Amino acid sequence: MDIGKLINKRRTELKLTLEDVGNAVGVSKSTVKKWEDGFISNMKRDKIAELAKVLKLNPVSLITGEEIIEKFPAKKISDDDIKFALFNGSEGVTDEMYDEVKQFAEMVKMREQLKKR
Repeated sequence: MDIGKLINKRRTELKLTLEDVGNAVGVSKSTVKKWEDGFISNMKRDKIAELAKVLKLNPVSLITGEEIIEKFPAKKISDDDIKFALFNGSEGVTDEMYDEVKQFAEMVKMREQLKKR
């Protein structure tokens, strides 16, 4: 299926407006319309990921045009899972260490949001 048609199909199935999708992805509704109409075919990776979440599709669908619907909600990741991933194991990781990493992540997130303004 054409990627633009797929975007339109999923958006209408989910009863989302162009504006709903645009706001969720961080683009204008005219950009979403251009995606649907095929006028913009080279989406940035971060937009593909966000659009896939909104449309409840596997991101690969937005590259190949093959509809792959995400049927299972994402698994909730525990603090222990995150500690293990960040510190190559959770043994010896204090709450203070973990809180510092979370604060740093929030700072980076805020910095990126400010860049978009």
